[in-house]
Amino acid sequence: MPGSRNILSVSLLSCITAFAQQAAPPPAPAPTPTPLPKLSTTVAVVDSLKEYHLDETSLATKTPVKLLDLPQSVQVYPNQLIEDRAILEGNELFRNVSGLNQSTYSAMVFRGFTQREILYNGARGNPFGSLDGDVNNAGFSTSQIRLTNIQRVEVLKGPTSALYGAGEPGGLINYVTKQPKEVLDGELQVRFGSFGQKYASGDFSGPLGKRLLARGAFYFEDRDSFRVNSGARNSDGVLNLTYKVNDRHRFSGEAEYLDQTLDGQRTRGIPVTAAGSFLTYIQWSANEPTDKIRMLGRVLQLRGEHNFASGWDVGYTFRYLEYENNDKYHEPRGLNAATAAGQTMRREYRNFFRSNDDWSIMANASRQVKTGSVTHKVVVGAERFDQDHAFRSARARETEVAGGQVPALDLFQPVYRAVDPAAYRLSAFPVATGQTSRTGVYGQDQIILNRYVQALISGRVNRYNDKCFSGVALRYQDTALSGRAALVVKPVEHISLYGNFATSVTRAPLFSQAPSANGPFQPETGWQGETGVKSEWLNRRIFLTGAFFHINKANILRPDPVMGPQGTNVNALLAVGQARSRGVELNLEGFLTSRWYVTANYAFVSTEITKDNTAALLGKPLANEPRHTVGLFSRYNFLKRTGVSLGLENVSERREPFAGIRADGYLVADVGLYQEFNNWSRLQFQVTNVANSTYSVSSLFAGRVGNMPGQPRAFILTLTVNPFRH
Repeated sequence: MPGSRNILSVSLLSCITAFAQQAAPPPAPAPTPTPLPKLSTTVAVVDSLKEYHLDETSLATKTPVKLLDLPQSVQVYPNQLIEDRAILEGNELFRNVSGLNQSTYSAMVFRGFTQREILYNGARGNPFGSLDGDVNNAGFSTSQIRLTNIQRVEVLKGPTSALYGAGEPGGLINYVTKQPKEVLDGELQVRFGSFGQKYASGDFSGPLGKRLLARGAFYFEDRDSFRVNSGARNSDGVLNLTYKVNDRHRFSGEAEYLDQTLDGQRTRGIPVTAAGSFLTYIQWSANEPTDKIRMLGRVLQLRGEHNFASGWDVGYTFRYLEYENNDKYHEPRGLNAATAAGQTMRREYRNFFRSNDDWSIMANASRQVKTGSVTHKVVVGAERFDQDHAFRSARARETEVAGGQVPALDLFQPVYRAVDPAAYRLSAFPVATGQTSRTGVYGQDQIILNRYVQALISGRVNRYNDKCFSGVALRYQDTALSGRAALVVKPVEHISLYGNFATSVTRAPLFSQAPSANGPFQPETGWQGETGVKSEWLNRRIFLTGAFFHINKANILRPDPVMGPQGTNVNALLAVGQARSRGVELNLEGFLTSRWYVTANYAFVSTEITKDNTAALLGKPLANEPRHTVGLFSRYNFLKRTGVSLGLENVSERREPFAGIRADGYLVADVGLYQEFNNWSRLQFQVTNVANSTYSVSSLFAGRVGNMPGQPRAFILTLTVNPFRH
């Protein structure tokens, strides 16, 4: 650990020694106010690949900065990639992000650390399920992020607490939604695919007078699953309005309604051996046809942006959401002993209801200031996030225990509908409620010393105030600090060397702060040292990045196997110790030729549990983190309007040390064919998992729920019409 800090310090010192003494250019004239960036004024040409390449983001610094000038690893993925891969859910994009892998349900493994928190347009509030500050359940939901209303996805690697507050040290994902355009535009799309997939969407946008822009969109999907009894129906409606006062001031609003039904779910994995082999066919499910998840989400977001003549740029966002989730399903409870007649899985029935009302408001101001030959880009801001949460649960036990009513299910010849779940006598648990709030203030100074050297310093003060009731009333308050220091050196215009040191703070779960859950707990803390290189080649058509990182995390909380001092609190945790993650990430993105686009990545990540109260876990890797991953997507237009694509995902073996199971590595390939008939219509055909490989996406928390199987081969046919692009 100290060695990693020394390596980073030597790297930064060497960069400063080499370049900081370069002759400074003559003082530049005082900066003039820059108008707000214009909204889209042109419509993308459908037979061009230019919409793939994005070289700027505001996620890492709260102000627009070119990726080459950022002292941190950042990747940005445009809507064009989402469309060409014909993907609808966020986890399907992970293969294109180095160091990011699938975990279970809505979770992801980011540089070794499991997390669920995400941002929408830079603000907190996940409409697909969020419970603020919960290590294991933050954002817990079987619902994946839907990409239908997403314009681009921004991925920031490493700790982000210096600007965004509490979060895991692996990184952060920001989903940027689609906005109105200044020209009349519209798109209709239909899609048909394997497992009965039917999809339709409409998206229309344009001006309503000189100052007002509007957008309306709908999305609908109905599909089955390769898992028995499973399916999904998704409906999504969106309305956007943007009012332009002038080129320097504008206001925007967005309202979204989400309705999702997941039949035959919550789907668990397939039971496996300790070596990771499936014990039955991958279509098997413990769920009955009547099991179901119903999720509703309602979102309102308002934003103002101002560029004042004094040079200050000011932006503020208000986001409000309501979320409801009713989850009725059969939970696997473990295998009965095998007999000559076969083997059965014990099950219990669960009826859960979760709801939360979230609101957040954030504001920041930035300005460029000159002090002699040095330029400062200063950012100051504040954020407030509040959530009211409620959880209600009831269950019926398996027939293998006294008073149990739920029958077991055979692994090879399952008999469904043997008992109607409506006949179960459910035991209800006390309703758990929580009110949590976080307040943060932050500041940042991006220092441009000269044309060769830039520095970045940022920090944040976080204040938490939690109240909850889960049998016992509890109030908990805490304050935490986080920061970041970084340096960028550009020996030539198209190459940058960078290094950073950053800290992270992760809150303890709200319902685990009670004494009956071994609480209260201090926050989990982490730090990262990262060095890397970025470069542009072939007249800025190719962007290459390489990064080496080392992350340490302390005071890690894990479920208490005896459920607290009374043995009755399922939220009980233990502060079991420490873990570290180190690795290398390589990324290539851009155009090899004017017709050939490639995005490719490789990551080597080594993780280790370095301190724990269970000796057998010492030295084991963190859950679901592969040591090696390779991702590729390449599209080639061999004719002006005709193209083909190839996608690859190669993941090495993964382990779940707390469950004592593993998952084999896998290689999956996808292919696509694209035909544009004219400027306003196109057809595309995809085949996913071409070789029809059987593989595990991830391991769940126990052997009884096993590994989540990947989807078999599937076909997707998509027709898109843009009626205003003749």
